[in-house]
Amino acid sequence: MIINHNVPALNTYRSLTINRENTNKSLAKLSSGLRINSAGDDAAGLAISEKMRSQIRGLDQATRNAQDGKSLLQVSEGALNETHSILQRMKELSVQSANDTNTQFDRTEIQKEIEQLKTEVDRISRDTEFNTMKLLNGTKGATATPDKSKNLNIAVVGTGLKDGNYTLQMKTGGGADVFGAENAQITATSSSNISLSGKIDATGAGTPGDIGLLAVTNDANGKPNGIGAQYGNYRLDASQNTSGSYDLTLHGPDGRYQVKSFETGHTAVKFDEIGIVFNFSGTNSVSGSGYYSFTLETKSGGGAPVLELTRPDSTKVSLTVDGYRGGNLNLGGLEFQGSIGLSTSGVNVRVQDNSLTLHIGANESQTMKVSVLDASTKALGVNLVDLTTQKNAETAVTLVDKAINRVSDERSKMGAIMNRLDHTIKNLGVSSENMTASESRIRDVDMAKEIMEFTKSNILSQASQSMLAQANAIPQGILSLLQ
Repeated sequence: MIINHNVPALNTYRSLTINRENTNKSLAKLSSGLRINSAGDDAAGLAISEKMRSQIRGLDQATRNAQDGKSLLQVSEGALNETHSILQRMKELSVQSANDTNTQFDRTEIQKEIEQLKTEVDRISRDTEFNTMKLLNGTKGATATPDKSKNLNIAVVGTGLKDGNYTLQMKTGGGADVFGAENAQITATSSSNISLSGKIDATGAGTPGDIGLLAVTNDANGKPNGIGAQYGNYRLDASQNTSGSYDLTLHGPDGRYQVKSFETGHTAVKFDEIGIVFNFSGTNSVSGSGYYSFTLETKSGGGAPVLELTRPDSTKVSLTVDGYRGGNLNLGGLEFQGSIGLSTSGVNVRVQDNSLTLHIGANESQTMKVSVLDASTKALGVNLVDLTTQKNAETAVTLVDKAINRVSDERSKMGAIMNRLDHTIKNLGVSSENMTASESRIRDVDMAKEIMEFTKSNILSQASQSMLAQANAIPQGILSLLQ
């Protein structure tokens, strides 16, 4: 008989240790509810599970991001709803003032309300915020800045253009250079003695009898002081007053207008806010009241002009401008008026996209862009609405209508994006739910199965303890030999 090594006890002890370890593992799984409590439980399963957890956390946060984005749009759209109401009131007042049953005193009183309404539109544009961010002041959209500001007014349409340097140039079928405009005429639309005609001087030099374009000058910081003349249709209103002088009102295609007093004998009237100067000669003079219209346009002797936009990736977009007579043109996401004094040498345009980025996915680049318009009176074209005369009131009706349509377009766009975000939120929720179910199958414990394993291990542990006691009693038989 051997007493130094009790092999049966050692064998029983090994089984007891294994059973206790299995019991402890089952207890850990049952108490945590997880099948994998450490990497040792399932190394590959742990790696897969953690990756899925990362996706789930990302999807849940993306859902909150989309909900926050929708809230931001709701704030913007709610503010524009009030802007809409104000513009509708301005339309009502414009139509009222356009009726000649009103006296000058009546129109002055109407203008007082108009001024207050314009102030409120600007206040809404300036003060509407979400999480301290200004929404309607024009800082949450894409902008296009040309390196040659003269006669160049570019807006970004939508958010299709990425940040970068674009080249915008004009070319013609015959290869002739095109710069400025030729043969802009003033033709009377009612009987009058005004008869202005002449060649446009794109440099702004001008000679008597010509219509000159005022050059845009720069301040000390290199920024333009003026915004220059726009290509398109203009209207000059001449009205003789009791003193014998004339009030000349020039209406631009972008809604701006400016009033100047003109006395017989003077040779020039400079509309510096509009960017145009009239140089009157002895034969071309103002001698009657009436409406007069003219068009600033681009013509070319070498064939139909073509506008060409070169994108940062070197791809090009071209648009033939045949018989153009003013209005907006859309080229590769840039919107502008006419040829805007372009030449074949081209103009560099810097596009800066300041649109809001909503991250609506769990991974990189799963985003969407949201731009918000500038809702100020200047951007909407109603900052200079004046109802103090019947003529101005008639013009204001159209200007306010355009502003209403612009706000309607923006609200419609916002509504479409909000509806899209609703679908996005639902999709993210479904994805998170299905991903959670997959992760659960890997990570979570099957309680019924684990209780069964725990019961088995526990019974085996108790049996091992009993057998260990029996194995320890076997060597005691050696004592009988010592008696």
